[in-house]
Amino acid sequence: MNISAYILEYLKQFGSVTVPGFGVFYLENSKAIINSDNGSILPPSSQIAFTPDYGVKSDELAAFISSQKQSSIESSKNELLIQTDFWKKKLQADQMLEIQNLGSIFIEDGKTHFKGNRLESDHPDFYGLEEIRISDMNVDHSHTDNMANEYQFNTSLLWIFLFIVPVLGILYLTYTQPELLFGKKSFDEASAQVRTQEKVKEVVRVKYDSLQQKRSDSLKKDSLADPAAKNAGIQTNKNNIKATWQK
Repeated sequence: MNISAYILEYLKQFGSVTVPGFGVFYLENSKAIINSDNGSILPPSSQIAFTPDYGVKSDELAAFISSQKQSSIESSKNELLIQTDFWKKKLQADQMLEIQNLGSIFIEDGKTHFKGNRLESDHPDFYGLEEIRISDMNVDHSHTDNMANEYQFNTSLLWIFLFIVPVLGILYLTYTQPELLFGKKSFDEASAQVRTQEKVKEVVRVKYDSLQQKRSDSLKKDSLADPAAKNAGIQTNKNNIKATWQK
C-alpha cells in the first residue's frame, strides 16, 4: 500500500488524519448530487476535505502506518517525509496535484483549493442508499395514465359523497326536528298565551256560575218560607176574631 492508501484507511476509521508537514485531511457529509458525466444521482455520502498546513506536526499517522506494515515508527516517518516533499514540489511546479484515493489539490489566484473524493455510502447515517442511474429508469406511461384516471374517478366519488351526506343530514333534521334548524315558531308562544287566558276565563266563569247558583237557591228557600209565615199570621188573626165574637 502507498501512503495515500494508509491515509484513506485512517480517515475511514477515525474521520480525520494529520499528515505532518503537509496538512489535515478530514471527512464531511455530502448531500445527494447529480453526476452529469453518466446521468446518475449519487446518494448522500462522506466526502474528503483538506486544510493545507505545512507546519503541522503529529506522529499518529506514522504510528498507524508502522502498525500496519509491522515496521518501525522512524521508518514510517521517513516515508511520510519523502512523500510530502514530493507532493509539495509537484504542486508548486504544476499548480495542481492529484493524490490517489484522496482527491486533487490546485492553486488558483494564489489560494489552495481541494476537491475531495466521495466515499461509498456504507455509513449507517445514510441508510445504505445506492446510486440511481436516470437512464435505467423506464417510465410506464400507460400505467401512469391508468393511475391518473383512477385518481380522477376516486376524486369524483369523494366530491359526490361529501355533497350528498350533508344534504341528506339536513333533510333528515328538517323532517324530524325542524326546530333545530329554524327555531320554534313565534305563533306557538302566542297560541299558548291565548290558551292560558281562555283557561283563566273558564275558571272565573265556573266560579261565577257557582256563586249565581248559590244565590238562586237562597232566594228559592226564602220564597218558600214567606207564604207559610203569612198563612200562620192569617190563621192567628182568624182565631182572635172568633174568640172575640164568642164573648
